[in-house]
Amino acid sequence: MVIKNRCNPRYYAGIIIVSIIVFSVIGFSCKRRDAGNNESGNIWSASQTLSVPLRIRKNQFERGNLVINSSFEEGKYFLEESIDKVPQIKGWNRTGPAVRWVDMKDSLYSEKEVADGSHAVKIIRDRADETDTDGDGILSDYIKVIPGNFLLNYDIKLKDIDPPEGRRGTRLFDAVNVSIRFFDKSKVPLSGKQYYPYKKIFLDAGFKGYSFSNFWHIDSLGWGRVRGRTYNYPLSEGDIPDGTFYVRLFFGLKGTGTMWVDNVDFRYSKWNFTALERFECFFDSVCVKSSLLIPTPKKIVQTRNVPLFAKSEKGFVSPCIVIPAHAARQTVSAAALIKDEIDKRTPLLPGEAKVLPVKILKGEFPEKDFKGMLISLGKTKLFDRWKDSLLYNEIQEKDQAYIINSPENDSTFILLAGTTPIGDYYAATTFVQLLDKDENLYHGASIIDYPDITGRSYLFASWQNEEEMLADVNSISRMSRLKLNKAYVGYGQTNGRKDWYKPDQLYIDGVRAAGNKCRETGVMNMAIMVNPYYHFDYEMNVDSIPENLRYKFIHSNTENIKTLENVFKIGLNAGANTIMLMADDFLPHKGDNRKNYVLYSKEDRDKFVNLQSAQAYMINKLYQDFNRDYPGLRFEFCPPWYLNEFIDRSRGKAEAYFPDLVQLIPGDVSIVWTGHTIRSLSYDLADFKRYEKWIGRKPMIWDNTLYARGLEGVYGGYPAYYPGKARLCNLFEPYDVMVPENFQDFIDGPHMYVNGAASSEIYKIKYATVADFEWNTKDYDPEYSLWKVLVSSYGPVTARHLLEFSDAYYELISIVKSTKKEKNRFFNKDFDQRTRIRNIYKILENELLASPGLLKEIGEFKTKALKVYNETEKQMNVAK
Repeated sequence: MVIKNRCNPRYYAGIIIVSIIVFSVIGFSCKRRDAGNNESGNIWSASQTLSVPLRIRKNQFERGNLVINSSFEEGKYFLEESIDKVPQIKGWNRTGPAVRWVDMKDSLYSEKEVADGSHAVKIIRDRADETDTDGDGILSDYIKVIPGNFLLNYDIKLKDIDPPEGRRGTRLFDAVNVSIRFFDKSKVPLSGKQYYPYKKIFLDAGFKGYSFSNFWHIDSLGWGRVRGRTYNYPLSEGDIPDGTFYVRLFFGLKGTGTMWVDNVDFRYSKWNFTALERFECFFDSVCVKSSLLIPTPKKIVQTRNVPLFAKSEKGFVSPCIVIPAHAARQTVSAAALIKDEIDKRTPLLPGEAKVLPVKILKGEFPEKDFKGMLISLGKTKLFDRWKDSLLYNEIQEKDQAYIINSPENDSTFILLAGTTPIGDYYAATTFVQLLDKDENLYHGASIIDYPDITGRSYLFASWQNEEEMLADVNSISRMSRLKLNKAYVGYGQTNGRKDWYKPDQLYIDGVRAAGNKCRETGVMNMAIMVNPYYHFDYEMNVDSIPENLRYKFIHSNTENIKTLENVFKIGLNAGANTIMLMADDFLPHKGDNRKNYVLYSKEDRDKFVNLQSAQAYMINKLYQDFNRDYPGLRFEFCPPWYLNEFIDRSRGKAEAYFPDLVQLIPGDVSIVWTGHTIRSLSYDLADFKRYEKWIGRKPMIWDNTLYARGLEGVYGGYPAYYPGKARLCNLFEPYDVMVPENFQDFIDGPHMYVNGAASSEIYKIKYATVADFEWNTKDYDPEYSLWKVLVSSYGPVTARHLLEFSDAYYELISIVKSTKKEKNRFFNKDFDQRTRIRNIYKILENELLASPGLLKEIGEFKTKALKVYNETEKQMNVAK
């Protein structure tokens, strides 16, 4: 298993313009006078992205993995007097006798002791003293670096891991000792002290074994890819201390047990480049239609381009669509989509051209002398005749799969067919993307396709009025064309109401309208969220609950449970096939620990004793009643401790809760998880292993990262806590999370929920990249995905201007946030830094005439940026 480094090779391969000869003269350290300084005396810093010249950053990135002999394949043995073989591994140094060099040629080792190749490192410790400084391990040679952000990933396997003898009964902490050691230009050790602004504390940036720190014991962990981490978001993970010229990597075992390590990867990350820099290579590129498809198909071969409307003696002949005689509604919807898109293109024909509307034939063939493009959609008689020659057998066992092909290379006869009717619809959504917008042309392609993640959802807005509700309902068709297949109605819907137990008419009308729209086409499902604790304040203390709120919902009251069921039934009766019962964020706590969630009524404590028994009763009652009345329902549950960090903060409460709960509830209830923290920018083997252990099943992913990096408030990302990195952010941030290879095999369903209301144009753009990722995780590239979305929707010129606008916005935000932090250091006296965003917006005003919604949204960002800039400048002038 490999965690993909989601850097964009297309970009970085394309923008390296400095020759090796020139660079060898300059040198990537640029003759720094002091630790972290360049030749002009300006400090190079990981916290100030643009402090390092672009050419230096590009070159460092191009070096790729900086580890010599990263998979331990090169080495040799020496014999000591004890006749024991002592390995000397190229690029690495052993720091204790417990270190072995796994060699597949040696009968002592099995093939399970390497991740791949012939060698790995194995550390066996039967005894461990608390006074051990590092434990036994392996230390890399010096690796030359520049200040910036680095990624550390490695393959690891563990067995019977415990902390040192004197600490038995505690968590592992640093028993699995993965670390980076920092050195100045003279190779003198530097402190790994790193300020964590969110908590206003210092952390040890050198320690990278945090993924394992909160295990009590690890009995067995098979080979998997893990990211070296110091802590969780919003820490800027991977920044190295200013003044660092060299690092050494250490993998050791301070506790007891057995540890294997292989395939170490340490590299300069893409998070040393602004969003605009990461997209530069696309600006002058030319993309063919088949390379712009969203989502990216599994297999695609470009074939011959042909006219969409065939020319005849009488004018032009429109394509003809053939569907089965008894076509399902999804296939009918697919045919209507194709017809609509083809009809839109009749203006592309010469002004006096005569063309008849596109015909849809059910179970029939067009006349024998038909000369136009013939489109067979679904399992028609034409499909039956040709299916054996279409590689259809490759998708027969795949859910939601489809093919697009032209038998015998006849490019005017196109077969679109899915394994099910929904597959027919997905074939159509791909087919219409191959129709040229500017020419009478179909860009031919042979496609075999199916999704990795079968449940691909998005969130409706919290409706403030009927207009917003109808906008969401009407956008269902647009979102389904991205191959998203589930729309969630959130809790707190309609005007942020806290009285979840008393839905208003806007909620009822909206759910019914959405259900009708979903039933109409059959290509989108609806899901309903309800949180029966939402009437409380966020993490309210039980002692502060007003009595009029305490008994709005208690688990032991049958009428309260019935109320909860009735709220869900509004959606279920409208056609929802999924419910998500929420217990997040608003369940009251007791004492000084906000993660000590408890029962808040005497009646519940008397009947159930503890929280897990009460919630199991609630889950089972809903499960039994709903499965009786709504067979096939998917039941999802978000527990109070829905991420690893919350479990760690619960002081053992969560670890008592989960074993009891999972024994009491059905095994097919999906349990929600956001990763190691609320906004997890990576998921790895250790993260999954911990949560799976507690819930007894694969987790369902709830992802909160679409807005993570750009948050500007107290819970924020770069702008809030690392203003010098603000320009790494993107208003149109694509889905960008590090995940294990075959990610879909780690999650329940596989289904995935990504948070963020898709009501705005900007979030619709973001969700297009989510759809791209969920459909084809292996080939997904965040930057290229967003570029495809922007080019397909607005054209390459406007796409570039939108990215330049985003960069101009974050430039001003960076100046404002840095100024407040550094006291008037970042205002430029020589030119008005506001000019750039004004000029780009003026250009976009003309280019986005057909997209008033998006223009309005970016205009609001422009207004906001100028306002905070002006206010901050005024405050600084007053302070002077």
